[in-house]
Amino acid sequence: MAKMLELIDFHYYYGNIHSVKGVNLEVEEGEIVTLIGANGAGKTTTMQSISGLTARRGVVGKILFKGKEIQNFNGYKVAGLGIAQSLEGRHVFAKLTVEENLMMGAYLRKDTKNIKEDLKDVYRRFPRLEERRTQMAGTLSGGEQQMLAMGRALVSRPTLMLLDEPSLGLAPLITKEIFVAVRDINKDGTTILFVEQNSKIALNTASRGYVMQTGEIVMSDTSENLMANEEVKKAYLGG
Repeated sequence: MAKMLELIDFHYYYGNIHSVKGVNLEVEEGEIVTLIGANGAGKTTTMQSISGLTARRGVVGKILFKGKEIQNFNGYKVAGLGIAQSLEGRHVFAKLTVEENLMMGAYLRKDTKNIKEDLKDVYRRFPRLEERRTQMAGTLSGGEQQMLAMGRALVSRPTLMLLDEPSLGLAPLITKEIFVAVRDINKDGTTILFVEQNSKIALNTASRGYVMQTGEIVMSDTSENLMANEEVKKAYLGG
């Protein structure tokens, strides 16, 4: 498989604060890869740096997408390459309807003919969104807003989808539903990298994982091996 995403000796600085320290990470085409770790480990900064959402002056090192360096690209340019991110905390447009939110995902698309088909596809994956298509996004439940954030990312037709804490604040049943959708999206050809606090469900969903502590990758392996690792069990899986 070809490497779709690669971080090489990647660092991020918020002024004098060294937030991400020499991360090496790769995602191959067609994979689901997870990044796990405690709050404040640098996971979200890493994801937002890939998306071009952090200040570029804080970036040191390389981010390659399909072999092309993108560490100096802003968010608009990164999105145009086919990378879409569903942000931590959902960030839906509260005063727009569900369908208007979804259409925001198509903002950079020029193939307008296919957008309706992609909307139908999102409604097929998340029937609840179709039921609420004219409802204001701010009135949706947390789970529905997560579905909407993922649906909006999908409407951009990404080749790489980044998900930041998709289960945050959600009930177990809704979490299960979200991760069934993650697997289905991947089966349909989208490569996925996601950050998740629920390490058990993360490793059960991904084929490979990286463990991040205080800005550094301290371990990487297949999900199966990470789940069997005593340190990982103790620190992240409650065992």
